[in-house]
Amino acid sequence: MSQPLLSPAPTSSSERIGTLDFLRGLAILGILVINIESFSYPDPWSPFKNGFSGPEDHTVRFWVYFLAQGKFFSMFTLLFGVGFYIFLERLEAKGVGLKALDIYARRLLWLFIIGVIHAYLIWDGDVLYHYAVCGFLLFPFRSFSIRQLLMVLCIPIGILLFNDYQHTLRAQNSLQAYEAAIQISEDERTPDEQRSVDQWIRQTTEGKSELRVDETPRQTLLESWAANATHTRVHKGAILYQGIFFRTLIMMILGILLYKSGIFEDYRSVKYYWPLTITILILALVINYHRYQHWTYDFYHPVTSIWKGWLFTFPKETLGLAYILVFNGLYQKWLKNSQFKIISIAGKMALTNYIFQSILCGLIFYGYGLGQHNEHSRSELLWIVLVVWTIQLGLSWWWMKRNTQGPLEWMWRKLTYKSFN
Repeated sequence: MSQPLLSPAPTSSSERIGTLDFLRGLAILGILVINIESFSYPDPWSPFKNGFSGPEDHTVRFWVYFLAQGKFFSMFTLLFGVGFYIFLERLEAKGVGLKALDIYARRLLWLFIIGVIHAYLIWDGDVLYHYAVCGFLLFPFRSFSIRQLLMVLCIPIGILLFNDYQHTLRAQNSLQAYEAAIQISEDERTPDEQRSVDQWIRQTTEGKSELRVDETPRQTLLESWAANATHTRVHKGAILYQGIFFRTLIMMILGILLYKSGIFEDYRSVKYYWPLTITILILALVINYHRYQHWTYDFYHPVTSIWKGWLFTFPKETLGLAYILVFNGLYQKWLKNSQFKIISIAGKMALTNYIFQSILCGLIFYGYGLGQHNEHSRSELLWIVLVVWTIQLGLSWWWMKRNTQGPLEWMWRKLTYKSFN
């Protein structure tokens, strides 16, 4: 007679790794700093179009992008990789055999569905369904050694470096073609030479290289759903974000590697942890400073140096990794018994808080709520971030006083194990 498989009870406090909850809390709070711009502005990435009421807003944008843009997303991605691996590891430890793969696949399937619902009904910037697809690709790496994982990482890293090499080479060729063409009088230029001039001027002139975006605010839920359906193309077979596919895999695999090293339970398992961490942090800050100095103030000067292009390939990932290492060590050494436990509580509800952020931002900025879309400067937006943080931390504390896991975490677990009870 077969034995019952698993209880859908959540992971107990004794089984949880406190560092991971704390890091997830930091990541989910930090993600809001950038995500909120997508709700507030029609073109958040532009260095001059929206949210700039004075010079201080350009300074705010630089510091926000320098310290936050992509970094907390990288942390969140890395921690998802760790979470997937731990989930499989604990299933295997319970001796469920091949059922472990079935349960893991079901967990990812429901994450995909939750993400798609989020993308179509709440916010088209959802990343959960993308994570779910990448999560299926993580399964083969569960038995890899640290050395083997490092070798695997070389593949996507090499691909991205090669892609940036080609991108920089195209910029070099465009510059050379422009410089050659302007030596010729306008009347004597061939159509190709004139096209080279026009293309370079368009790329390097403020505003001309900007993509046109829909600046019509979403006044109703139906308008919001229609806009989400336009940008979310799962119904057309686009089930992940191609532009960040390799970056996602890099951070998830790196998460597995770090977990295998043991640092999330005892950072001292890695020799010279702090010297290595400080070195990575300093390098990451230098790289990101130059990257976002260029993005903020030299946006219309294409990178034409191969070495500079390579330096700018992984700014978000390097600083995201540095944040993981720094706060991992700080939590274990000083913070785990402090007032920062509220951040760990938010981290235990990372899925709920991620989607709740979107709901709150929709209610603040879209027409079916307070209608504050494109009404605030970059500086003012930081105050709204603080308000949302306060709401989320307060509700997370209130909820976890009465429950063992967040509402969406509970639902996700129930759906995952439903057919195995």
